[in-house]
Amino acid sequence: MMKDLVHEYVSYGHWATARFVDRLMREGDAVLDAPTLSSFPTLRKTVLHIRDAENAWTCRLLGEAQSWPADPSTALSSVMPFCDRFVETVKAMDEEGLRRSHAYKDLKGNAHSSAAWRMILHCVNHGTQHRGQLITMMRALGLEDVPANDLIVFQRLQRLM
Repeated sequence: MMKDLVHEYVSYGHWATARFVDRLMREGDAVLDAPTLSSFPTLRKTVLHIRDAENAWTCRLLGEAQSWPADPSTALSSVMPFCDRFVETVKAMDEEGLRRSHAYKDLKGNAHSSAAWRMILHCVNHGTQHRGQLITMMRALGLEDVPANDLIVFQRLQRLM
């Protein structure tokens, strides 16, 4: 049961991030790099932060050395391959794998240990927080066609498929 919930949640996060990447790829550099008050100063930096965080958590789950940023590219096209890898990593886990504890270091070098499912839920929730900021930033910049990214929207679409 936990496997189904976690797998659906990562699918949701992937879907939601893809919606923003697809939408923002229609904008030019002037909009993507326009200063906007938020945790990160631009739309591009916010999306790249989601990419970098998903990569860090994927590396932690796999026991690999993490790199920050995930990629030196600042192109929005660099985002989804890292998001794809996160989903693939999680969906390869069974119930036992989701419960397994992983030792890792945060970006400051502090040692931590956590069950995989907790790390995964944190990562998706983290992306949700920043996608909410993207919505506010996009509206502040006067952009239209701001993607809906609520979990229930994703779930309703899944029922139609």
